Amino acid sequence: MATHCFEKFNPPEGHHPKTQFAIACSRRPFPATLASMTDPTNQLAEKMARSRDLTATTHELMNMGSAASLEMPHPVLIESAEGPYLHDVDGNQYIDFQIGFGALVLGHRHPAVEAAMLEQIQGKGWHFGLHNPGQIPLAELIVKADNCADRVIFCNTGTEATMYAIRAMRAFTSKPKIAVFDGSYHGAHDYGIGIADPESPANAPQWRANGAGVPDGIAEHQMMLPYRSEAAYGLIRENKNDLAAVIIEPAQSSNPHMGDDIGSFLAGLIDVCRESDVLIMFDEVITGFRFAYGGAQEFYGLKPDVVTYGKILGGGCPIGAVGGRADIMQLFNSLGTDPKGIMSGGTFSGNPLSMATGAAQLSWLDEHRAEIYPKLNTLGPRLADGINTFCKSHNLPVQVLNSGSMFQVYFTDQTIRTARDLPRQKTAAETAFYLHLLDLGILIPGTRRSFVSTAHTPEIIDEAIDRICAALQRVQDAGFFS
Repeated sequence: MATHCFEKFNPPEGHHPKTQFAIACSRRPFPATLASMTDPTNQLAEKMARSRDLTATTHELMNMGSAASLEMPHPVLIESAEGPYLHDVDGNQYIDFQIGFGALVLGHRHPAVEAAMLEQIQGKGWHFGLHNPGQIPLAELIVKADNCADRVIFCNTGTEATMYAIRAMRAFTSKPKIAVFDGSYHGAHDYGIGIADPESPANAPQWRANGAGVPDGIAEHQMMLPYRSEAAYGLIRENKNDLAAVIIEPAQSSNPHMGDDIGSFLAGLIDVCRESDVLIMFDEVITGFRFAYGGAQEFYGLKPDVVTYGKILGGGCPIGAVGGRADIMQLFNSLGTDPKGIMSGGTFSGNPLSMATGAAQLSWLDEHRAEIYPKLNTLGPRLADGINTFCKSHNLPVQVLNSGSMFQVYFTDQTIRTARDLPRQKTAAETAFYLHLLDLGILIPGTRRSFVSTAHTPEIIDEAIDRICAALQRVQDAGFFS
């Protein structure tokens, strides 16, 4: 097993920050006290005293709901980052699989992205309000990718991108309904947070809002489709007269799979939508520029009508984008001149800082795509296979699913094909596991959707496998699985 690496330290002079973690790892073994084996909460509270004290004074001012680990009694406050590592305000270092919720595919503070950011801030400015020339190279890089985009518009988040895309597709078709898939997520707006009623039939799921505050009338214009089921094709045909578009994550972030069956399902979906005069949109906010430079569209060799982007596109700065066929995209520029013209805009949309960092990151990905994507699509399975091998050999009801460099840990040994197969309740074993992970210096986001970056090396991945398996071993030894 690996050694415990949750130690505050100052590296010896001359060592590069990326080697600091290995230096600390050699210093002491995993703590083996009974208390730490069963419940590391007190141990974590001691290690994260400053995070605890700072959040105690600010909880009335700031919404801390999206904490790094939802099991912690307080958020972990991050002070700095480098490559594949995060450092919190207490000086603890973590191998980071949150990686900016997937945005930092090159890791933290990549030199090319950092240089572009500094050049923009120091020499040009970071907010103009009006259009800026930095929008042109980023748009060209998107269109250059092997995707469906003839034209592009920029916004601030993936949520905004899907919201604007839905508006454009409804306007273009003059039809009201939007269909999404059971297990999908398409942003935090009212039309993006639908989930399937668990009591509805698996092959005819019913849409309902995830949380309060969404008007009942929203459901009238939404459809839920069964994922990875040809029953979805029949529902599309039956509702084609009212259905403006079908939206799908090419790999569901809640249920990541990648393979020929996914590709054939997506291809069949496109065929059915085309024959039914229904638009098809790929939500590539997560998968864009991650599976391949052209995202899932390039990976599977498919062309939808519309695509949305976010995350990786901005190089770590806020961004969203909608791309698609020229005849659909022209509606963004025809408000007041075309009855179907739509409203879009935002104070920070297309801001020069996001354009600069985004172009730097995409340029690097484009120039080095021959090395980057084989590496990413190898490291993700390496991590998943290592953990799955351990779980099988120890008879643990735990598994890892991955789509290339995106992965998630699930506390079930049942086959997971769709969201209907996911555990509905969090177990005590799962809660204990994520506390132990933090104790062992691994950071996985509260959403559980995790990512590998190019800054993660095979050695770091193997180190992470050891620590993740050590956390599982602690949970097993404490009797949570029995």
